[in-house]
Amino acid sequence: MRQAVILAGGLGKRFKKISGKLPKPMVPLFDKPILEHQIQQCVANNIKNIKLLVGYKSKFIIDYFGNGRKFGASIEYIVENEPKGTAGALINSLPHLNDVFLVIYGDTFFDIDLKSFWNFHRKHSSDVTIFLHPNDHPHDSDLVELNSNMTVKKIHSYPHNSRWKQNLVNAALYVFNKNVLMDLKLSKKKKNIAKNLFPMMLRRKKKKKRKKTTENIKDVEKVKRFNNIKRDVELGIVKSLKKKHKKIAVFIDRDGTINEEVNNLNHHNQLKLIKNTAKAISKINKCGILSIIITNQPGIAKGDLNENELKIIHNKMETLLGRQGAYVDRIYYCPHHPDRGFLGEIKKLKKNCNCRKPKIGLIQQAKKDLNIDITNSWFVGDSTRDILAAKKAGIKSVLVQTGYAGKDKKYIISPDFISKDLNQAVNLIIKEKKFL
Repeated sequence: MRQAVILAGGLGKRFKKISGKLPKPMVPLFDKPILEHQIQQCVANNIKNIKLLVGYKSKFIIDYFGNGRKFGASIEYIVENEPKGTAGALINSLPHLNDVFLVIYGDTFFDIDLKSFWNFHRKHSSDVTIFLHPNDHPHDSDLVELNSNMTVKKIHSYPHNSRWKQNLVNAALYVFNKNVLMDLKLSKKKKNIAKNLFPMMLRRKKKKKRKKTTENIKDVEKVKRFNNIKRDVELGIVKSLKKKHKKIAVFIDRDGTINEEVNNLNHHNQLKLIKNTAKAISKINKCGILSIIITNQPGIAKGDLNENELKIIHNKMETLLGRQGAYVDRIYYCPHHPDRGFLGEIKKLKKNCNCRKPKIGLIQQAKKDLNIDITNSWFVGDSTRDILAAKKAGIKSVLVQTGYAGKDKKYIISPDFISKDLNQAVNLIIKEKKFL
């Protein structure tokens, strides 16, 4: 039987304005405690064996939920008399846990396909699987760095000590194999799962996979985030982002649309965001639609740009956007180029591919990956190549007057709309689609 462990013992000092005398997991959200929403999510995903790790004011929780029967679950309590942090609480509870279990933080709100998350873990034979997503505050979140095979390489705990990082946030939702924790010894000091336990596991070369998704999960660490959750639920944004639902996307060209056109950008120092870019993408985020970058990067095939530097470029872009409360859901790039004869070119990448705009391979891949409703989606770009790609894909297009502003004249094609910049384009899209 699938089992969930919910960490519900924290003090929640920074949330006192709303929680008052209640423990944070018991704060009401739409007339029921946050913790009840979590239990309902578990039960809806056939996870009915629930262990609640409680401590601070645990009587409120125990009296409300009892044995869990009226909520469709079987609930047992593990009471922590002395706070030992999330890692300490988890390690101490191991004698009561199954061989595989889901871990949920009691201060998060989510509407997620937990079955899919569980099955992903089992399919990849991982020791622990971490749920990842981009968010609008990566600067004060724990960020995850991945290896080329998409396993976890490093956890960058807040505060971060280096400059450019991908907006890939640890959402504090995990599936663990019990056996990887059995031999771990923690000091008597309070220890955190992300800051202390995961680095220890990395040193021991335990296998940590990641699952990245657009599904909605948010912490209620601050009052503003709590209020944003209420807004997103009321507007239907939370449900619209569920895996099973088709999603609307704004596909965005990169060079000349998001960042200033410099003609073959090949170093992160060259990247500068166009004014109001973050403002525009933040509006997309708040509408519950996806922001997806589709970019040709032929410099890789030509030998002018390596993929490691491209990663740094994109990390810088995501960092700059994140500092202004914006994020992109995915970045898709084409590394190919059809012509030969460049000094240092990568021969295996010199080909006539299906992913180089104006071909639509990357759009089709995004559609498949993220369950996108293409007919209601949009493409914003600065070149005729972007506009033709949109037309071929059956997407409405907006040509921006930044970058090439359509003056590349590579193709004879007219956009559906013309806007001053990305920000104006997003305003147009929101008005057309009647978002917000």
